[in-house]
Amino acid sequence: MQQDPYQLRVPTDRLAPLAEALDVVDRHAEINHRYRKLIHDSREMLAAEDVRLTQARGMGKKLMVLVRAAGPEFREGLDPEQLRSLEAGLAQADELVHGGSTGQDG
Repeated sequence: MQQDPYQLRVPTDRLAPLAEALDVVDRHAEINHRYRKLIHDSREMLAAEDVRLTQARGMGKKLMVLVRAAGPEFREGLDPEQLRSLEAGLAQADELVHGGSTGQDG
């Protein structure tokens, strides 16, 4: 029997790749204030000790939306370290959203 994702908690320190990717987007993407609010809201949740799995999945979805909103040229303007951080965050987001895990693998 699978646990209820509303009850399952994820320690925010395990979401570091997601947080770092949000920082890369915030610092380097040309996005409007509505998208920046998504980053702000995620940072507020990441300031807690843990979040519900559903909240972690929501942050993963937000990251995916933000990267799409930044446009196809966004990744081209990043240095290799920033690109690695972005890709690691997107991988964690994908695992949270589509993989059904808690994003704590590894």
